[in-house]
Amino acid sequence: MDAVLLLFAIAGFLAVLRAASRAALGLLVRGVEVVMTGEVTDISARRGDLTGLSAADERHDRARRGRRRSLVAVAFWVALMVLPAITPWPRLGYAACSVLWFLPVRRR
Repeated sequence: MDAVLLLFAIAGFLAVLRAASRAALGLLVRGVEVVMTGEVTDISARRGDLTGLSAADERHDRARRGRRRSLVAVAFWVALMVLPAITPWPRLGYAACSVLWFLPVRRR
């Protein structure tokens, strides 16, 4: 029984690690998006293009909100990776996380 629990615990840890790494990659992409949309906003402001400035500012705000959501997701997955390790029953905690393999992976 311990061997099965250990296998489920390993699978659960790997599932959380996979989700955390995907969230970290999303945070990186959204960080680059924030930088790029900020540059577009600055260029529109320097040129005096009010219509372009308005649209660029909206895209920049949307990118910042997306980056904030990604940061929360990374914090959640890292916490889920660390919390079972500090409990008295880490194997059970990670084994419970093995159900995360059944969650669908969102693709764009």
